[in-house]
Amino acid sequence: MNDPWNEGRNQPLGDLRQSPPDVSPADPPDEPLTSCLSAPQQPAPDRAHMPGFFASLVHNLGAGYRLATGRALAVEDVSCTLGQIVALVLILLLLNAGTSLVTTEAPVQFDAYGLNYLGASSLFSLLMLMLVSRLAGSSAARFIPMLIAFVSASVLIDLVSQLLWLAQQYFTLSATQAWGLFAVPLLWQWLVVVRLLRGFAGAGPLRSSMLGALYSLALFASFWILPRAELWYTDEAADQVAQAPGVELDVEAVFYAQPRLMRQSLAALEPQRPGVTDLYLLALGGFGLEDVFLKEVEFVRAQFDRQYDTVGRSLILANNPARVSQYPLASRPNLAQGLQGVAQKMDTAEDVLFLFMTSHGSRDHRFSLEFGTIELNDLTPQQVRQALDDAGIRWRVILVSSCFSGGFIEALQSPETLVITAAAADRTSFGCGVDSDFTYFGTAYFKQALPRQPRFIQAFDLANSWVSDREQQEDIGASQPQIFVGDSIAKKLDSLYREPKLQMAFSLAVPGELSACEDSRTQVESPSDACQP
Repeated sequence: MNDPWNEGRNQPLGDLRQSPPDVSPADPPDEPLTSCLSAPQQPAPDRAHMPGFFASLVHNLGAGYRLATGRALAVEDVSCTLGQIVALVLILLLLNAGTSLVTTEAPVQFDAYGLNYLGASSLFSLLMLMLVSRLAGSSAARFIPMLIAFVSASVLIDLVSQLLWLAQQYFTLSATQAWGLFAVPLLWQWLVVVRLLRGFAGAGPLRSSMLGALYSLALFASFWILPRAELWYTDEAADQVAQAPGVELDVEAVFYAQPRLMRQSLAALEPQRPGVTDLYLLALGGFGLEDVFLKEVEFVRAQFDRQYDTVGRSLILANNPARVSQYPLASRPNLAQGLQGVAQKMDTAEDVLFLFMTSHGSRDHRFSLEFGTIELNDLTPQQVRQALDDAGIRWRVILVSSCFSGGFIEALQSPETLVITAAAADRTSFGCGVDSDFTYFGTAYFKQALPRQPRFIQAFDLANSWVSDREQQEDIGASQPQIFVGDSIAKKLDSLYREPKLQMAFSLAVPGELSACEDSRTQVESPSDACQP
């Protein structure tokens, strides 16, 4: 009876010139690993003028190109030496590093964690290729030419993948189109693995297809298993630090003052009122060398005290030389302590927290905490979520105003949370700079939308429209602000809006159409500045 798993085993694949010999239980034991390495193929005669190593490298790259484009390839077409393996892996790594560098906007910063990701993902791919080759019946010696052929083909696949990734950054794609681009390299690698298992390991069509699918699914899963980090990221914040006027700060005095400033700020918070849904505000201005972020948090605090009854229930953390003796630093420990202090004053089961964060942001979703000579660690979405969870605050409205701030949504979302971001996860926001009074999204949401529509969710729609109109008028890339509404938070906010003092403030709201240029006093003074490209 025919075995469907091995049907076609040792038969030619398409126009392969030569298939491997049959592998059966009677075959001798696997050849030692050095058997392949000890007999390198000679370079083609037309390349005999080139040094042997480079001729073999060109030979292997050509073999990989034929494999990736579906043309004939046999075991003897691969030049197999240890040096070739090293050279091809280096080419693959340099290709990834180079395309990442070219597609990252200046100023560029190298991230050593990207090497960890490349190493881990490459090792995972190697182990999975080794597993499927053994399951296909390949010997250890035959795995070496298979590996070289696969890495050679991956050079072309990775190059095309990087170009597709670049294309999706510059063109607006639907979710289906984005997933389609993501699936192209996975399907391509599946085809390459299937051809290798058939032509090099002698597996039948069904077995090679199934094992190829196993490899591709494992590779797909690795995108979530392995924490991704790019080799390069845009670090405009550091560039602006270098260009900013010198800020002379007594670092020791600033740090020693933090416990006192935190105690004073938290002591000034009033406790929750029984039977009343109170709103508490924590506003954080992260980048200390541009006044725009301080202006935003101070404006928002005054606005919320007036419009949302947060007098005595609002707290500012800010990095700015002009307020270094007034506000605690916007640092990771102060944020955690501030949230803990707010939680102790509020009824965490009843009251609502509005967390407003404004600063620069990076492509790898780091929220910048920068204060010149006072070195602070940036915030990640996971750290913000952890601080909120540790404080035990249930009802949350979180607005993150920075470039690439959409990357915060996944970590912060919950049924009891409303998350608003000034940009999508892969987009810049606009309006930062030393000459700016307000960012674009800050202007749109706080100065334009909330005075007309005091409800936080509905105000987002107005702000989003305002930002979109202004970006189109100035012919700049769309920032695409984002919103996430938890299943329970909308109803909770409705109960907040029914509080008598909020109703009184809401009665002062002035309805009307938004215009991106209707009020010159609310315009950002530096329209071409991007928070973090």
